[in-house]
Amino acid sequence: MKTPLLVAGLLSIAVPALAQTPPMEAPPPGVEAEGAPAEDANSKEPGRGDFDAGGQLRLPNGPDELGEYATFNWVAVDLKGRYYLLDSVTVDGSVPLAVKKPDDLMDGSDPRMIGGMAVKLDARLPKVDGMPGGKYMKDSEVGVSLGVAYMREGAMLLGDKDFPLFVGGFQPGFEGGLTTKVKLSTLVDFKLLPSWVIQAGEVETQTAVKIPIALVLAVGSLAKVSAELGMYTGDDYTFRGSKGGRLQTGAALDLKIGPILAHVGAGAASLLTGGAYPSIKDSVYIDLNVKYAK
Repeated sequence: MKTPLLVAGLLSIAVPALAQTPPMEAPPPGVEAEGAPAEDANSKEPGRGDFDAGGQLRLPNGPDELGEYATFNWVAVDLKGRYYLLDSVTVDGSVPLAVKKPDDLMDGSDPRMIGGMAVKLDARLPKVDGMPGGKYMKDSEVGVSLGVAYMREGAMLLGDKDFPLFVGGFQPGFEGGLTTKVKLSTLVDFKLLPSWVIQAGEVETQTAVKIPIALVLAVGSLAKVSAELGMYTGDDYTFRGSKGGRLQTGAALDLKIGPILAHVGAGAASLLTGGAYPSIKDSVYIDLNVKYAK
């Protein structure tokens, strides 16, 4: 029969040809194989030697010379920078500015543009595999922060959602706190950043507690949405609104576009009335934050 002879002839041609085909060589070091997924540069965690710097633009409600509250009576810009001494140790610096403010207030206060300067050392415990408490605990963070400042009297008691009321002379101060980030799932983080503040004054020393809280939801690899809550006392640890206590709430969106970190948020600086905020409507804020990270 001719069919078996034809098949045998084709095999005798094909097999030697396949045997002579050179094997596929691995790509040289540093060169990605064609079709292989490239590593996302944006997913790299910052480490030793990296830094980020930028500014936070804030549009908080605050009073004008006649005591009327509005969004554009005050414009705040907070200059911020961070340098990574180690993968888990950073030095943070900030200079708060009131670039737009009333010339004077109804109570006779004379607001100033420069709030002072603060420097903080942030140290987190290294992550250890096999930690108890579930598979997400190894990605959780616990650390301490210690900071010193030379700012206008009472400025250290302000939160980053308050209008920048910088009055009086510069006074030294200290702030110490905890940094806690618990990973609840692959998409959800819980942050708790309590701190204790003490600042000298012309008449007496001022003391307060700040307790910012955030629930962060990752939306893809480059965006995060967060719900924020903050509890801030006035001097002498009082939570009363008439004595400077604030209960802040809001929401924010964070985006990472290449080396640029962008943040936009809005909410109420205080749900407690009296003191700096006669009503909740008077405490509305908007903030924008853009940083360059390298």
